[in-house]
Amino acid sequence: MSVAARAAPAAALGLALALAPASAAADVTKDQCVDADTQAQILRRAGKLTAARAQLATCGDPSCPAIVRDDCSRRTDELERAQPTIIFDAKDAAGRDLSAVQVSVDGAPLAPSLDGTALKVDPGQHAFTFTAAGLAPVTSSLVVKEGEKERRERVVFAAAPAAQPAALPETPPSPSGAGLGTGKILGLALGGAGVAGIAVGSVFGLMTASAASQQKTDCASATSCNDYAKASSDHSTAQSDGTIATVACIAGGALLAGGAVLFLVARRPDEAPPTTGLLVAPSVAQGGGGLSVRGVFW
Repeated sequence: MSVAARAAPAAALGLALALAPASAAADVTKDQCVDADTQAQILRRAGKLTAARAQLATCGDPSCPAIVRDDCSRRTDELERAQPTIIFDAKDAAGRDLSAVQVSVDGAPLAPSLDGTALKVDPGQHAFTFTAAGLAPVTSSLVVKEGEKERRERVVFAAAPAAQPAALPETPPSPSGAGLGTGKILGLALGGAGVAGIAVGSVFGLMTASAASQQKTDCASATSCNDYAKASSDHSTAQSDGTIATVACIAGGALLAGGAVLFLVARRPDEAPPTTGLLVAPSVAQGGGGLSVRGVFW
């Protein structure tokens, strides 16, 4: 249609408004009615049919002149035939019908729920978003054609993803040695004391041997004794050192053995306690040492 042909109806409409009685436009100005009609035509050509419908409702108001109302009524009928409609069929993952579904188009609300009726949309490509309580949202991109009526689209909701369990706080690392437990630490301590006792016994053993050798040097025999007093002192020292060496070695061995056994049988903090067991403890008595072993019940 040429520009002159499109301008002719508008010119005729303006002339008619100018000749209309003043009382016909008392409530709404003629400019407001004409502007609504003009805007409706602009929006219609831009494909914004929903916005054009709102303008046509304004110029179709009873307060507008009859000639404007007639023009807007005609354009409303044309718009009704051109505007596409869609019926959305919403289902859950099990195939059950859903009605409590909110629909938006290009980010703007379109319908608060689905009741099976056709929804009016503008032609063109649009992004439809469907949301339902407890279900993951669904987004669908559709190209809607002008004049398309009662197009049916199926929307299937998947189950909402299960909530992930809250992460447990990390257990702080145990202080050095705390993971062994008291029994194992005591076993290590006894073992260390045993090693020290054996070392002491070895030292005194060497001292005993040295004193005995010195005694023989000072007094080789009863008939050949160069220094009897010194030999007597060396003999006494050798006896004392020998006693200490014996006791230290025996006690050290007992402590070392007891520590080893205690380390092996002791529980760590994360182990369940046994119902029965053996209690091993080192003992030192006059003239020697040993291990004390007895059965225990928990």
